[in-house]
Amino acid sequence: MTAIEVITSVQRRRRWSRDEKLRIVAESAQPERTASQVARAHGIAPGQLFTWRRQLLSEALAGGVGGDGFVPVAIGNEAAAGAACAASAGICEGAIEIRLPNGIVIVVRSVVEVEPLRRVLSALGGR
Repeated sequence: MTAIEVITSVQRRRRWSRDEKLRIVAESAQPERTASQVARAHGIAPGQLFTWRRQLLSEALAGGVGGDGFVPVAIGNEAAAGAACAASAGICEGAIEIRLPNGIVIVVRSVVEVEPLRRVLSALGGR
């Protein structure tokens, strides 16, 4: 005899509030989580999560929310830079000085590994 499965209920579409979507998308941005893990935990398809990401990003870009992703840059005059280099043991030849909003100053020489610098800036910037 063959078993037959009878489905008697109709599942309705779930409605997700904007806050729920934001929370789930933010969770998927955590470095230790993958989109598939987050989607599975919330009972949605990974494609749905990527759609929400795209929608929220386009809303943010259209509304100007969160800034434009750029930081202000100031180019100092060479005389002031030369005086500062002399005071800081001559590390300024071809160097970039990064001043974070929290007051931390990082001097990057002309030869630097990009990935370690990115990790340091992310950690110090709180991102």
